[in-house]
Amino acid sequence: MGGAFKAFSLIKALKTLGMEVILAGSQTGTKEDYEVLRQMCNDGTVILDDSPPPELAKYAVEKDADLFIGGVKERPIAYKMGIGFCDHNHERKIPLVGFEGMVNFAKEVHETVTSPVWDLVPRRQNPAGKESAI
Repeated sequence: MGGAFKAFSLIKALKTLGMEVILAGSQTGTKEDYEVLRQMCNDGTVILDDSPPPELAKYAVEKDADLFIGGVKERPIAYKMGIGFCDHNHERKIPLVGFEGMVNFAKEVHETVTSPVWDLVPRRQNPAGKESAI
């Protein structure tokens, strides 16, 4: 995510939905922002700073991610790897603020993660923990 505040907000929203955050980061975070991220996340969560696509892909496979939330550079990574993707770009057309925004976010996450398309891609045909066909 661009700013650390987006990461903070998403972590809180995902935890509210009962989801585990396995990878978090920012492109413009400060040392203090990363300390807050560490405190917000569980032990074992990978915290990254402005990571290149190969590094993001490596951790997504290693942690067996089911959902990627990001912007322009993360979408192709997720789709190429067979991972659901939610766009959290500043150019969004659907609001994610307040109660209505949380409902919209939850619906988008649910529709993305439970889409039957993910059963058709190579990564999802391999048992968890096995090397990916990607």
